[in-house]
Amino acid sequence: MRIAICEDNKEHAEILKGMIKEWAEEEQVKVEIGHYMSAEQFLFCWEKEAKYDLIFLDIEMAKMSGMELARYIRRVDRAVLIVFTTGIVDYVFRGYEVSAFRYLRKPLREREVLAALKKAHHEIEEGKRDAVIVPTAEGALRVFKNDIYYVEVDNHYIIMHTKQGNLRYKEKLGNVEPMFPEPGFCKCHRSYIVNLHHVGLLTKDKVEIDNGDTLPVSKARWVELNECYLDYYMKI
Repeated sequence: MRIAICEDNKEHAEILKGMIKEWAEEEQVKVEIGHYMSAEQFLFCWEKEAKYDLIFLDIEMAKMSGMELARYIRRVDRAVLIVFTTGIVDYVFRGYEVSAFRYLRKPLREREVLAALKKAHHEIEEGKRDAVIVPTAEGALRVFKNDIYYVEVDNHYIIMHTKQGNLRYKEKLGNVEPMFPEPGFCKCHRSYIVNLHHVGLLTKDKVEIDNGDTLPVSKARWVELNECYLDYYMKI
């Protein structure tokens, strides 16, 4: 489990790091922790190589704030869990803008931090177990649903667009569609099933995916797609 702490107060960061290590040892969970003193430092490392499952993000930082950083993260990654830490209660409502996982008030209470870690670990592990099996020339490949951007139908073939690349194999849509139920997935067009977790923008005529692709929305699918999108984000 890879965890980032973005906190410009070194003392606060060390306290949080200690809580995480204590929880990991108690629960026998392997963790890697990265600490960043600013949003800018986090972005520099994150864009190059560092990928995290969970981010503890201080809202009140110099220059770029934690909220600004969260908006940037959400433009390219809708899966990572974000836990805001701050002493200002007014920010709690703004956390919904970026699908914040938790909101912890400073000074941090160990009980609340441990509860957030437990819940986050459960969700991450559940996400890893939720997978589909894709046939390949060599045999079969397990693909986690969280890693799938969308599924495309191309005549008698299925093209699965994933974080690891595209997978093309022969299969009927009727056999594939039940593997991707609502509200997590939804058809935007007769040729596309989208993972709503990776949808950044939804309009009546298009869907913008986190990987940069834009898909069409058919008139027949718009109402159900919009309802499904709203339902999905009200439940997570």
